[in-house]
Amino acid sequence: MFYYLGIDVGKFSHSLCLLTREGKKEIFQIDNSREGFEKLKLKLSKLDCGQNILIGMEATGHYFLNLYDWLLQYGLSADNIALLNPLQVKSFRNTNLRGAKSDNVDSERIAVLLKFGEFKRCNVAVDEMMSLRELTRLRADLVANIGSLKRKIISVMDRLFPEFMPIFSNRFGKATTELLKNCTPEEIAELSLDELEKIIKNSSTRGRSISKKKIAAIHEASKNSIGITFGRIGFQIELNILLIRMKVLKEQVEKLENEIQMIAKKTNSKIFTIPGIGINTGAAILSEIGNIQNFNSAVKLIAFAGLDPKLKESGTYQGKTPISKRGSKYLRNAIWYSAMVTCRVDPKFKKFYQDRRNKGKSHRYSVTAAANKLTKVIYHVLKNDCEYDSNLV
Repeated sequence: MFYYLGIDVGKFSHSLCLLTREGKKEIFQIDNSREGFEKLKLKLSKLDCGQNILIGMEATGHYFLNLYDWLLQYGLSADNIALLNPLQVKSFRNTNLRGAKSDNVDSERIAVLLKFGEFKRCNVAVDEMMSLRELTRLRADLVANIGSLKRKIISVMDRLFPEFMPIFSNRFGKATTELLKNCTPEEIAELSLDELEKIIKNSSTRGRSISKKKIAAIHEASKNSIGITFGRIGFQIELNILLIRMKVLKEQVEKLENEIQMIAKKTNSKIFTIPGIGINTGAAILSEIGNIQNFNSAVKLIAFAGLDPKLKESGTYQGKTPISKRGSKYLRNAIWYSAMVTCRVDPKFKKFYQDRRNKGKSHRYSVTAAANKLTKVIYHVLKNDCEYDSNLV
């Protein structure tokens, strides 16, 4: 006998519906714990179904991973476990005319989908790809946090010393941040040029320092600053804390990048032969895609990245056509930023980008179009395990 097991995954417990081809069903719950998993093991053992079972659960959040790993260790093959797209499950659930919604109902709908529906499996990375995905996603989040901290630092400086930031092209170099941490505008104004130059030189690394022209500009700006005088102690404490947090995050990102580089090199992937794709973006793309054989066309990969156009028209009305953004945001961002670099360094992509700009399209639109094309190139390179060829563009 063949069985279908639908699982509605939760943080503390899971709801399961066991369905046979004849339509007989049984609904039960297990805790998200060793005891709960042992209860499921006992249930499966009594069925004595071997591999004659198809288990389905939504690949949403991270709560499914523990159960998925346990099922693999139990002896089931990955083919017997279908990780389902949450949007597809939701769409199928809505076919229930009564509109009922509960954990038990959801598990039953998943079991019915496995039995009758044309479901699509989600891509789940395993082994080193799982590690690479976790590291690249964490790096992306930390980089976003650093960007947020920089905006807060600029906001504080706009009140404390508004003339300081416009002097520099790199506002957050080591010498600059050390100076911000240790000196207020009044303290800078009281220093001589030689004293200020010495402080900056001692805080710089690798012989890189601020030019004498900029040091003079800082000194002059401190004397004529319109920075606020009230609440200065609070703002200075806030600034110091923000700078320390940014330094810590940068060190963590550097550590992550070293780990990412080590794992990425082991893949020996040809994706790194594509101009504009570096170690970090390439590693992010590889980890999010996982096994390229899960995609039978470049169009599928484009949709997975959320770079496919979302048509909006009805009758004579024709609206804008934005991208769907319905895939992995980490994959989409990695491809988009890679495309921006590729448009600068690869002649054919540069022409592709410039042609759209010449037609009056925006920078974002042009880069997004290039990202769509770059995804097709990535698909070809990974699918055929070949190096980048500009004739592909």
